[in-house]
Amino acid sequence: MYKTHDVVELLKFRDVRDYVFEDNCIVIDDFYENIEDIHDYLTSRNSYPLWKYDAETNTRNNIDYNDCRLIDKIAFPNRVITSRYENLLNVCRKFYHRGEYDFDWVFEVNCFQTKTIFDSNLQHYPHIDSDFGAPDDFCTLNMIVYLDKQEDGGTAVYDGAWIRNNESINLLYPVEEEFELTKVIEHKYNRCVIFPGNRLHGAYINNYESYSGDKWRYAQVNFFVPR
Repeated sequence: MYKTHDVVELLKFRDVRDYVFEDNCIVIDDFYENIEDIHDYLTSRNSYPLWKYDAETNTRNNIDYNDCRLIDKIAFPNRVITSRYENLLNVCRKFYHRGEYDFDWVFEVNCFQTKTIFDSNLQHYPHIDSDFGAPDDFCTLNMIVYLDKQEDGGTAVYDGAWIRNNESINLLYPVEEEFELTKVIEHKYNRCVIFPGNRLHGAYINNYESYSGDKWRYAQVNFFVPR
């Protein structure tokens, strides 16, 4: 049964005091205070809206896999959540842009599940969220929070030139035939990672059985854009 929650109360995260900065990435473990409520909120749903889906195209979404996105707007962010985000941005300012950032007040979660077990050489299409030429201290920052308990894979970062992105047709691609895998930011339940969006990156799965049947990969995303 679907469980409703006050999204603002659900998304309280801890004051960020402990974190690691390594390989140009901020890693914060035990991020959300109410992580089990968030997990229940996600897993109690019967379905999720398909993402980048058009039934009139020859997309493999909803055939080979389910690529979905859940978006809940935070209509009235309260003082607690606004102060926590400011605290989080102060951590970002230590390593990246030192000024103000814009971001959406939204709980946005990528939900992915395989309908066919894939070979692990097929991975999510890589993409960028800021220009390649943007300096690290003035480019969009990606924030990802891992919200599933399978803890498989993570986020891959690649070295290579841009390719045409056809993920609306087929999200999965033999990425390492075109690009060099430089690192995988490891998936851990309730881990938040923040890194510059000017690198090619994409979701990385070691074992697709981890996200088959009734099991889903949940990854919250948000973007901090220097003002």
